[in-house]
Amino acid sequence: MKSSTPTLKILTALLLSVGLAACSSVKGPAAAGGARNAPEAAQGAAGGGDPDYTAELAPQSTPRSPRKPLVAPSPIKFEDAITRAGDKLFEDALAEVGSGKRAVVIDPLIDANTGAQTVSTVKMGQQLQALLKQRRYNNFTVKPLTRQTLAEQPLLLIGTLTPVNVERAVDTPPDAFRVWLTVIDLKTRRVVAKQIDRATVGSVNPEPLPYFRDSPSWHKDKTVMGYINSCQVNTQVGDPADPDYLSRLPAAAVINEAMLAYNDGKIGDANALYKEASQLADRGDLRVLNGLYLTSWQLGQRDAAQDAFGRLVASGLEAKRLPMKLLFKPGTVNFNDLGDLPTQYQLWLATMAREAGKTPACMKVVGHTSRTGSASANERLSLRRAEAVSKLLEGRDRSLRSRLSVGGVGSREALIGLGTDDQRDALDRRVEFRVVDCI
Repeated sequence: MKSSTPTLKILTALLLSVGLAACSSVKGPAAAGGARNAPEAAQGAAGGGDPDYTAELAPQSTPRSPRKPLVAPSPIKFEDAITRAGDKLFEDALAEVGSGKRAVVIDPLIDANTGAQTVSTVKMGQQLQALLKQRRYNNFTVKPLTRQTLAEQPLLLIGTLTPVNVERAVDTPPDAFRVWLTVIDLKTRRVVAKQIDRATVGSVNPEPLPYFRDSPSWHKDKTVMGYINSCQVNTQVGDPADPDYLSRLPAAAVINEAMLAYNDGKIGDANALYKEASQLADRGDLRVLNGLYLTSWQLGQRDAAQDAFGRLVASGLEAKRLPMKLLFKPGTVNFNDLGDLPTQYQLWLATMAREAGKTPACMKVVGHTSRTGSASANERLSLRRAEAVSKLLEGRDRSLRSRLSVGGVGSREALIGLGTDDQRDALDRRVEFRVVDCI
């Protein structure tokens, strides 16, 4: 679904002007200060407390009266929570935008800790779409996320589903999944409706979709953070959406097409779409770089795959954090060995050593575990994982010996936190790399 060059340029310019024209009080992830205004994703499963919705008002040219804070209700079954939140969200949106006919586009909903689409975020989107088709919302027409529909300046529905722990207890499994839903009017670039809810843990399936499961890194870059900032506590009704997020919507439309193709097994189509998206997306967009790597690898294009992975590493070094998914078998320091992962991991380690060797930067290798076993055992295991990976990197480039340090955090920074020790919480059994000051 490629557009002609003139149309694409005009549409991209239009959406860029929409994003750049918006003036937002939202801070990026590096600038987010207090926990009160930090996005839910920054809290993690271990520290994801459940405060009321108390975001401060953004500066306005015309003062407006504060709205009643949103308070997360008690957790109920996932499907019921989505219905409860969705009905209130759409009623509020109708009150704000009036009864005229409007298109509604859904930007696929995500887990805010990982940036991934999961089995349940997809189900959430489907359920909300079904709600929108009910008679009482007949002035809303659901349309797909494409560059063509974005040109109509529709209402945009975004949302997150994230494991949280009410008491913010370290090493404690989440006791709910928090739902954030937000509607943005692309005509005004402002939030017109928001809702918060909670679902019971047992009713949610956080297993990632194939593209996110297979990707060599998880997807928390500034584009995804812009989505989260617009969706969660950093905005309230009447505030502008994150301008960086809005400016990247044309790329998001192509990336969405590419992900759908990948999840359907149409690898060649997905590869072409990721290449097209790379012309629109931010240079370090992790969704694009992961997609180029995955599709090139599966098409047998090893040089292209290695190039894409090298760009992933370079982007991470520049951002001072490499969220790579070197994953381990439960309770061990042995890598996952599903499919051809052992071969891929060898390429990843060699490329990481090469790219890190090109820079004078120092890195800390940080090990993580899932939430099974005792806290002390998890501390030891996470450190052993970091030490094992550090030795593998040093073996490929001796110059790294003086620039690598190690640490283990047990399960304190678990992203899923369920302690199921399967594909659902595989990302908790990882190492990651952080650029640090050299001593």
